[in-house]
Amino acid sequence: MTRLIFTKWRYSIGMATPGSQIAFLKYLLQRKHPSATAVDRVVLLEQHLAFASHTATMAGVMLVNSTATTIMIEQSLDNTSLRFWLFLNWLLAAVLVIDAILKRGRGRPNAVSGRYLRRSEWLAFLFGGVWGSLPFFVGGDAGSAMLYATLLTLPMIAGMSALLPSVPRVALRYATAAVLTLLTFVAISQPASSVVMSIMILVFILAVYFGMKRTFMTFVSNVESRIRATDSHQILIGALNASGQAFAYLDAKGNVLVQNDLHKAFFSGTEADLTSGSRRLPKAGDRYWQKSVESVPNGGHVILHTDVTDLEQSKREIEIAKEEAETADAAKTRFLNSMSRELKVPLDVIVGCSGLMGSDSNIPFDETEFRRYADQIRKHASYLGGIIDQIISFSKLNRETVTAEEEVVELAEIVNSAVGRVRLASPAYLSVPLQVSMEPGLPKVYYDRTALERIVQNLVTNAFEHGSKSPITVKVSRIVGRGILLMVRDRGAGMAKQDMDQAFEPFFQGGRANEFKDGRGVGLGLTVSRKLARQHDGDVLLDSHEGRGTSAFLVIPPSRCVTGADRQQQPEPTRDLV
Repeated sequence: MTRLIFTKWRYSIGMATPGSQIAFLKYLLQRKHPSATAVDRVVLLEQHLAFASHTATMAGVMLVNSTATTIMIEQSLDNTSLRFWLFLNWLLAAVLVIDAILKRGRGRPNAVSGRYLRRSEWLAFLFGGVWGSLPFFVGGDAGSAMLYATLLTLPMIAGMSALLPSVPRVALRYATAAVLTLLTFVAISQPASSVVMSIMILVFILAVYFGMKRTFMTFVSNVESRIRATDSHQILIGALNASGQAFAYLDAKGNVLVQNDLHKAFFSGTEADLTSGSRRLPKAGDRYWQKSVESVPNGGHVILHTDVTDLEQSKREIEIAKEEAETADAAKTRFLNSMSRELKVPLDVIVGCSGLMGSDSNIPFDETEFRRYADQIRKHASYLGGIIDQIISFSKLNRETVTAEEEVVELAEIVNSAVGRVRLASPAYLSVPLQVSMEPGLPKVYYDRTALERIVQNLVTNAFEHGSKSPITVKVSRIVGRGILLMVRDRGAGMAKQDMDQAFEPFFQGGRANEFKDGRGVGLGLTVSRKLARQHDGDVLLDSHEGRGTSAFLVIPPSRCVTGADRQQQPEPTRDLV
């Protein structure tokens, strides 16, 4: 069926136009069913399904009506040949029954070619012709035979039209064949009242034609409306999917009538709260949603879920940036406070001693005092240099790529060397008991020697500074599945919880139990140690309890432990630490 046909068929019910008559006639008379447009294909499919679903019914009607007709006429007239006519009808009914059996259990097709309907149209000619041939088998008076045939054929035509209103090509072919056969009998036998019966038959067939035309046009119009509604629905759903919002329309009972893919994926069956208004929903998976509910006059609800994940992430990023800014500001404040304390004392000593030793000093002193003042200047200048070195090193770790000279090192050698250096850093440290315990058979480690020494020195120095001169234990052991664990433990005053939370922040200095001024730093020891450890795939951890002391742990992962097999494969000598 061409697009033009359906365009011509758009008319108001009951107002036929010449164009629509021509279009309908063209549709009835063309050999093949049209299939050029979406409407054509849907009409063809539904006609196929309608005819297939009524084959058994039509077979039953033919069997019952032909049998009843034969019995009724044979009781009224003698010498008829209706049993031959009955046999033909039963034979054709059997064809319909076989067709119904063959199609039983088949699924609904998505598309059809039209061959089944074209075959059915040829069968309709045969069925109509057999039924219309009734007066040829009645015998006797031609007028009585024509009367019986007319009264029994016209209801069959009407019944066929009622069964197949959407398949006019089949129904009208049946009617045409039956009427032409009747008119052929009239032309041959010329019974009494033949003109009146012929006119009655023709008027009836015209009424059937226009009735089927109107019904079929309504059917086509409904198909077009459904297709337009489906297209509109798909366009709406597509637009809603593209909007990134989850949309649903619910009826008064809360049943979902329309929803897009996003709503089906995230909210199908979960719309319990239908209170009108807008509200933020709790986080669902990795998304945040803003739910809006609006009531409609029929009692239903329109629901719109807006994905606000990006907004929440932006908000979180702003909060993180704010926290980082506050942390940086706090670090700056701690740095300035630390510098004001750590720089002022040694600078005051250097200025004071140099003033006593200067040329404009009027205070006499001997060579021993002169040397003592010089030693104080050197000592405090060295201390200031150490502070500057710590700050420069920390800055490099944060901002530059540091090349690590990694190699296979003996852990016991590194630990003993670092502990010895710390003890020599201040005479006061020599009086604090310190025990170093190394588990036998420890493997060597693949590490930057300088970085490892610095980590151990920082952890041991913190134990001296905060240990209340209590005994210090340095223990190195191997932990199954964790690699090597180096513990530095003091039994001092321990740390408060708020200090534990800030211990690894730059320039943080907790309460100091000892007065070892020579060893005091600027609050970078733990920060630098953790950075270096993590650059070597490990970590630095703390465990502290007020009144019970503090334990610091250096974790060296199994990947850094060198086994016998590893020693045969020399690793790359250097790598970049970011």
